[in-house]
Amino acid sequence: MNLAMARLPIPLVVLATGFAMSFAVAAAESRPDIVLADFEGPDYGDWRVTGEAFGNGPAGGSLPDQMPVAGFQGKGFANSYHGGDSTTGTLTSPAFTIERQRLNFLIGGGRHPGTTAINLLIDGNTVRTATGSNSEFLRWQSWDVSEFAGRVGKLELVDQATGGWGHLNVDHIVQSDSPPKVVDDREAALLRAMSSVQNAAERAARDPDRPRYHFRPPANWMNDPNGTFWFNGWYHLFYQHNPYGDSWEHMHWGHARSRDLVRWEHLPIALWPSYALGENHCFSGCLTRNDRGEPLIFYTSIGDREPHCWVALPEDPDLIRWRKFTGNPVLTESSTGSPYYDFRDPFIFRHAGRAFMVHGGNLNGAKGGQAVVSLFEAENPDLTRWRYRGILFRHPDPTVTNIECPLFFPLDGKFVLITSPHRSCDWFVGSFDPDQGTFAATGQGLVDRGHFYAPNVLFDNRGRCVMFGWVNGFKPGKGWNGCMTLPRVLTVENGRLVQRPAPELESLRQNEAVAFRFTGREAANAAPLTISLMAELEISLIRDGATRAGLWLRRGESGQPGARLEFRGKELQVADVTVPLGIDDSLKLRVFLDHSVVEVFAADGSFCVTRVIEAAPGDDRMEAILSADTATIVGRNWRLQGIW
Repeated sequence: MNLAMARLPIPLVVLATGFAMSFAVAAAESRPDIVLADFEGPDYGDWRVTGEAFGNGPAGGSLPDQMPVAGFQGKGFANSYHGGDSTTGTLTSPAFTIERQRLNFLIGGGRHPGTTAINLLIDGNTVRTATGSNSEFLRWQSWDVSEFAGRVGKLELVDQATGGWGHLNVDHIVQSDSPPKVVDDREAALLRAMSSVQNAAERAARDPDRPRYHFRPPANWMNDPNGTFWFNGWYHLFYQHNPYGDSWEHMHWGHARSRDLVRWEHLPIALWPSYALGENHCFSGCLTRNDRGEPLIFYTSIGDREPHCWVALPEDPDLIRWRKFTGNPVLTESSTGSPYYDFRDPFIFRHAGRAFMVHGGNLNGAKGGQAVVSLFEAENPDLTRWRYRGILFRHPDPTVTNIECPLFFPLDGKFVLITSPHRSCDWFVGSFDPDQGTFAATGQGLVDRGHFYAPNVLFDNRGRCVMFGWVNGFKPGKGWNGCMTLPRVLTVENGRLVQRPAPELESLRQNEAVAFRFTGREAANAAPLTISLMAELEISLIRDGATRAGLWLRRGESGQPGARLEFRGKELQVADVTVPLGIDDSLKLRVFLDHSVVEVFAADGSFCVTRVIEAAPGDDRMEAILSADTATIVGRNWRLQGIW
């Protein structure tokens, strides 16, 4: 304290001291940043290179066979993908003095702590380290280095990983007195994603196996339906989507809408991973309205931290442009207050004037026997504050390790729970006690035994419950992968879940029904029928004492098997899937064939099977399977039109 300050009264001394400290902080905060490396030159300058991974100089973008890289500043960045993931090496800075409170930098690439990393070395020791996030987007990281003020250090970029994501991207290393300001990169991310889909669309359209009247994106990968929703005269369908390839990765939300549930209009991608905000994927979720009727998307945000439940808000009445809620996350995996694993896939329902949310997951690290659905209740009209109510449901099968994409909703005086437990999806019908937060199941079954997973439901303006599921099982490498099931109207009848094709699908019929009939006596000599690869069939299989009755679909001229629909004993065989029916003698089927996809509804929607089948483009025959003269097959056949 100087002499002048010593003469001040104590309160003024404190005030003056506080002012001096505030001024010092303000002065420190106003100091200009010191750029240690921006990698804008033709080479690395005085940085020392070892190995092959970093090449001879900065990269100007993606290297050969590397996925698109974004988020770097200027024209160049340090990239250790030279020669692919198998190469290794280091890139080390010259010594520098730590003169600011923080070190900020952009980093992307593989998440391999210690082997794909940027390290701060002081006296040869690593005092700070960071790694990528298995993403080609470079996002900001910031180290507090104030404790090392005045010390001399070096930066070391390390790539010693040789497997998947075995590389590192780094740019714009800066000494600063404040952390970087992080801004979401929505516009660039959406433009990049949609351009990738557009570039792949022509190749995908040429594939003869691609469905023509089932919904699918213009190209590349899709999986779970998300946020199926009826709003302002439109059916909206959002879905998990990788715009960058035909395999699972880079989860976005694709978007389409329809007036009639049948013909769809592709819309811009709705949700993107906000890499700059720490997201790697936008996982599954739902779309609902708050108490003012405003639509909201709830989804699972996946990054380098525990799963979060995030909200997105629309910016227009057509639900085309979305922005992330500034108050995210609204829930996290820790929100239950006890150990909880694989917390994801929110679904919201209303009952007795109250709003509830369910999440899937498990309580024991997916070891089996503790797969659960958790329950939350909204605490405000905006649906941005939620209270944990407890475990709504524990899966009764002890071999089930985890529950994904739970759906829980009232229907026909009951409550229906649908779960996706990494195998065929289950349905449960029972009663819900909102005060106790409990569900008592009185019936259960499988939704679909075939290539079907992770469904979602909507309630339309007619009060119908409409479900879509993800059809999987297609061969990779064709520029597209995945489609939706046809829309199914759900009801609860005699304590069980029943699924019927939406009546709107009849608008796809191009001709009057063509009748066909096979009997056991005539089947051996009957000529095969040629049917369209886009067909709807209504079939009655009447065994009348025979052991078998059925049909081959998409059978080839030289006997290639195609897909078998066979009624035998009390079972139905659909390709290689067996469905226990408990039905004797006669069975009615409604079958939809769409190139490589067949959907079968048996016994008026009491049993369903979706199957991806393999056949040559010209395999278009239908043949009877009959084991005795008494058996009969009677049916009708329509040729359907495509929706694109």
